[in-house]
Amino acid sequence: MRKSVWVIDDDQIYQMIIKKLIKRSEVFGEQAYYKCTHQVFEDLENSRVFLPDVILLDINMPFMDGWQFIQKLKSLYPDHIQRTEIYIVSSSIAYSDKERAESIPEICSFLSKPVSVETLKKIGEHIKEKNPV
Repeated sequence: MRKSVWVIDDDQIYQMIIKKLIKRSEVFGEQAYYKCTHQVFEDLENSRVFLPDVILLDINMPFMDGWQFIQKLKSLYPDHIQRTEIYIVSSSIAYSDKERAESIPEICSFLSKPVSVETLKKIGEHIKEKNPV
């Protein structure tokens, strides 16, 4: 069964790139692309969406950065966030960002942009092993 993924990133060019890579990976059947975190919460609050299997999250965004997004998601959906794998996807080379990501249990990994098709397939395999249904 193909899984669901959300890409939360304010960079429109990166969104075009990752959309093509996700399609090529053939891992994710359901996909949603968000340019701002506020839209994610609006969709969740209005029951238009459910948390996906995977979130590919940029950390440097306006209004609410990736760190703040995770904290708000944890506080609003503590029972559901455990089923969602969050990957920080960033162009940041700051070691402090990687350290911070490692200190947050809900974050599976810190990935550098752009994510490769091979990495997406590995994420898909990891999800399949974790939850084969």
